[in-house]
Amino acid sequence: MKMQKLQFILAITSLFLISFNAMSACAPQVQTKLTAAPYASLNAILTPAKINSFTTKLNAVANVATYNALRTEANATAALIADGRVVVTLPDGTVVVDTSKGAANTYQNFQDKVINENHNTRVAILDAQLYDCGVGLETKTSTSTGSEEVYVAKRLGAYLNSAGTVRLSHK
Repeated sequence: MKMQKLQFILAITSLFLISFNAMSACAPQVQTKLTAAPYASLNAILTPAKINSFTTKLNAVANVATYNALRTEANATAALIADGRVVVTLPDGTVVVDTSKGAANTYQNFQDKVINENHNTRVAILDAQLYDCGVGLETKTSTSTGSEEVYVAKRLGAYLNSAGTVRLSHK
């Protein structure tokens, strides 16, 4: 009888810990907010296929041609939404492409890290890298554009082993 009670308590404790860990896989309320305005439209664009495409292109960046393929993908994605903007970063926050920077998006500027300031402290990008679910959300005034922007960021690859982050936003 005591052994059955102990097994029951262990089973309940295990279920509790599993459910607690599942809830902590994302920042609070992220999964709920992804399906509601203003984030839902951005989330709908950053599909798993789109994330795979960005991941493949970011992993391939090694010269001007491969960089331009990534830049073209970013510009095309930003164009899918009014006032759209895409920022692609490495895991450390180095900006690879920022569609709001226009002609600054060159392979040489990426290598020199001068396209935009490091984004490793941006909430959406940081959350996408740190949380198991790989998603980050934020609404704030952009230091680049001066406008209030709504952001959805998704990690490009596996937790703790990603190529970087893609962040889609609009004003």
